[in-house]
Amino acid sequence: MAKRRFSITVTLPPYARPRNEWRRRVHAAALEALARRGVGYHDADRLELRLTLALEARPLAVHAIDDRVQDVIDALGGRIAGPRSSRRIAPIVADEQIERIVLERTTGRSRRSVGELAITRYRARGH
Repeated sequence: MAKRRFSITVTLPPYARPRNEWRRRVHAAALEALARRGVGYHDADRLELRLTLALEARPLAVHAIDDRVQDVIDALGGRIAGPRSSRRIAPIVADEQIERIVLERTTGRSRRSVGELAITRYRARGH
């Protein structure tokens, strides 16, 4: 029996308002990556998200990091209109499956992308 594939890499689309539309684009990009690699996640799978976000060097851009991370998590969970909305689309990953988020901030934003998302199997690290 072949090993299941767990890993996908998604180029995040450029951020554009409204944020609900950007979440929809992130969700679509993740679905495309899943289909391309033949990956599917089960409820019992524990996952790690690796986010690389290209943001401006301004001090206020730091606040955008929290917003973009939450947008990505909401998009993967199918919450396009926010956590309290009943407007949902099919979830890719449930919040309970995410064990670790590794975040890297870079400068030098591209017009084609705001960064990259990688979803991999979570492996506990010894201390």
